[in-house]
Amino acid sequence: MELAAKVERAVRREGLLRSGERVAVACSGGADSVALLLLLDELKERLGLTLLVAHLNHQLRGEESDADEAFVCRLAEPLGLESNVRREDVGARAKKQGVNLEEAGREARMEFFASLLGEGKADVVALAHTIDDQAETVLSRLVRGAGTRGLAGIYPVVEMPETPTGRSPWAEQKGSGMRGGPGQPAYAKASAGKLVRPLLGVRRAELRAYLSEREQAWREDRSNLDRRRLRNRIRLELLPQLNPAAVEHVARLADHARQEESYWSALVEERFRTLAVREGQAWLLPVAALLTASPELAALPERVGREAQRALARRLLRRALGAVRGDLRRLTQTHVESVLRLAESGQSGQRVELPGVEVERVFDRLVFHPPAASERQTLGYNIKVEAPGTVELPGGRILSFKLVEVAELQSGYNNSKGAADAARARFPLWVRTWRPGDSYRPVGALRPKKMKRLFQQRRVPIGERRRTPVVLAGDEIAWAGHLGVAAGYELTSDSRTALLITERGEE
Repeated sequence: MELAAKVERAVRREGLLRSGERVAVACSGGADSVALLLLLDELKERLGLTLLVAHLNHQLRGEESDADEAFVCRLAEPLGLESNVRREDVGARAKKQGVNLEEAGREARMEFFASLLGEGKADVVALAHTIDDQAETVLSRLVRGAGTRGLAGIYPVVEMPETPTGRSPWAEQKGSGMRGGPGQPAYAKASAGKLVRPLLGVRRAELRAYLSEREQAWREDRSNLDRRRLRNRIRLELLPQLNPAAVEHVARLADHARQEESYWSALVEERFRTLAVREGQAWLLPVAALLTASPELAALPERVGREAQRALARRLLRRALGAVRGDLRRLTQTHVESVLRLAESGQSGQRVELPGVEVERVFDRLVFHPPAASERQTLGYNIKVEAPGTVELPGGRILSFKLVEVAELQSGYNNSKGAADAARARFPLWVRTWRPGDSYRPVGALRPKKMKRLFQQRRVPIGERRRTPVVLAGDEIAWAGHLGVAAGYELTSDSRTALLITERGEE
């Protein structure tokens, strides 16, 4: 048939499927996925494919969901195809994770498909997205505030990462670490298989005409008529008002944007590897390099170069956000602009809190890190230390208190850092966090200074100041993290026993 030939040409032109591959056809029972299954069944011998059917019962519509499942199994049986069915309470999943049904359903489907690939049941999962789906995706992203990257829409091929754990790694349409999606970023995992979309060049109406010609029934999902969902409003209200060719125009725009995204991805990845520094779970970007024209842009006229650099900076920021989060779900262009403003005009210590990530301006760098959910728990403690030993602080830090004869100290030991005179810093001591207003007299200083001022001079980030422990002898600070032993408690020529105070990572 003519439509089958059109799909075959697309498969061969884009290299979507290869002879010998096992293809799991995702079939919901709706018209598009039923048509995809029948078309690939027509083409399987010419393309050298082995097919199986994959169906996820979302359990959202009670008996109707069960009827969808039964329909798909009946459809596969006369074709001689194996049916792989999974049931999941997507409503309960959405509630547990605090996400909407659409996102929970997407994650559940992708975990299902990833399991088929990971278990070796399939090499490829074929999805039934059409030109109409592409147009709806691009328009919905524009409405939600996506940047130019979002115009790339749905990708025809997406490589799935190996052995997903926890929440699904699926976020390709949001620019995640899934390769084949926007940019194929370096933090993607090794591929366990791929998703392909053979119908991205086909209109939804063509598929229904194909099914009608074959007198093939399909299932209708009533949730597709729910106008509370943005995509449904776009499908049911906006697209019918446009010129019939508008859908093809939007899809063509997505195709061009996807090709241009490949260029941007290579450039951004090279710049990110050059500029970004990883420290634990955090990623650091230098503000000056982020905002200053890179060598390839320096030769442009000033205004053009400045605009081009801001475009590159936005993409570097998205890359850093994705490196921390693992994906870019729920992050819009508005979020990226807020981070860009922090780089351009923010002060050290200011931060931007985004879904799943925080960005802090620390002097001349931006620090991207996961939300400090336990940070407040590290504040407000006051621990009594009765004798030498170790003290575990909230947040995982450990302070060690050790008595050592001064004569045994190594020559050149930095007295001002962690060695106090045990005769002056006597047990019991107290450990607490630094508090605004605390004063500290550095060794050699005539009078105390505000610790906040000392932190600024030593360029201690605000987030780190909040977690800084101080050791008190009576009511006086005898030692402070980042600053060491206070004046009056340092070793002198008369000292006999030293109290070594060290924090985990300092020894």
